[in-house]
Amino acid sequence: MPVIEREETRARTELGAAQKDTARELGAKLSSLKGIVWVGIGLFVFGLASLVYPPLKVVIGSVTTSAALMLGGVALMVLPTLVVGNELLILGVVGLTVGGWFLAHRHGQLRGTVSATTGSPPAKPQDSAS
Repeated sequence: MPVIEREETRARTELGAAQKDTARELGAKLSSLKGIVWVGIGLFVFGLASLVYPPLKVVIGSVTTSAALMLGGVALMVLPTLVVGNELLILGVVGLTVGGWFLAHRHGQLRGTVSATTGSPPAKPQDSAS
């Protein structure tokens, strides 16, 4: 009985680009971001930098304020996609919260520094009834 040997080769082709165009995809994704998200990214990076960069550490004054800046940045990045149409309200609330946190911590730190250097205790509120 004769043996028949047969070899079969199959080739397959696909139409399309030879390589994925990641630069164009990244550019399209970045250009589609809203302005408020860019502000959030900037605020997050500023908060992160104020944790490690010494001149910014002096300006900000506390680790918790840096954390509040980073949290505000995350809120500005995430909330506009969850609550669509209220971007200015979100920006205002985050700005007031982080700004108030900064002023409260900065004022408290400066008040403590002045009290420590003058040797006088902090002023107590006086009763108007006496």
